[in-house]
Amino acid sequence: MSKLIATTSWDDGTKLDLKLAELLNKYGIRGTFYITKTYLDNPLGKDDLRTLDEVHEVSAHTLNHVDLTKVSLSQAKEEIEGIKAYLEDILGHKIHMFCYPYGKYNENIKEMVRASGFIGARTCEPGGLVFPRDPYQWHITLFASNDSPFMAWQIWWKTRLWKFEALSDWESRAKLLFDIALEKRGIYHIYGHSAEFEGNNSWDKFERVLDYISKRQGVQYLTNGKVFQLLGNEIGDSGDE
Repeated sequence: MSKLIATTSWDDGTKLDLKLAELLNKYGIRGTFYITKTYLDNPLGKDDLRTLDEVHEVSAHTLNHVDLTKVSLSQAKEEIEGIKAYLEDILGHKIHMFCYPYGKYNENIKEMVRASGFIGARTCEPGGLVFPRDPYQWHITLFASNDSPFMAWQIWWKTRLWKFEALSDWESRAKLLFDIALEKRGIYHIYGHSAEFEGNNSWDKFERVLDYISKRQGVQYLTNGKVFQLLGNEIGDSGDE
């Protein structure tokens, strides 16, 4: 693919997602918001979801944010199909993307997600800039947080950043990875949580990253679902790292 694709995704569904969406709007970047129905305090209301969906993408994250690998298959099916039906009823259109709570899944869960009508599913696994070989096991490039040292190490090692600041600070990782992405192409995918930005008082850090990666020539800024729709039969091919 001749252009770099930049996409972002945000988990759980809280009123703070509206603040996050305003910042994405400011910099012309698109986001996919993976929503639960009852997981967090201060959840997004129906009108909030419709507002997000006007510019960005609202997608599914189960009804109650359960670990799908630790419940019965019947309960897992209810969680997956239930959130899809709930969101589609509110928004009046199909929901295309799914995200596994806690990043936990197995082959049975993947098949259940596929059979429920989703075109792809996102994990929490670092995967560099490559295209996903399996649309129901889509990795991320960067976790927008310093609260997971092991994931930071995985990203640092897999993408060969080899700079200490990229290991210790997610803002540095984000910018260095974007520089690599501009050269190598592929998919640059940031994920995180608006509640974490609030709790860590790191909105300014987030905005600096958005400013750095925005409005670049040769970059398409897409939602997760639009990435899959654009790639079509290219899903399954490996990209450059």
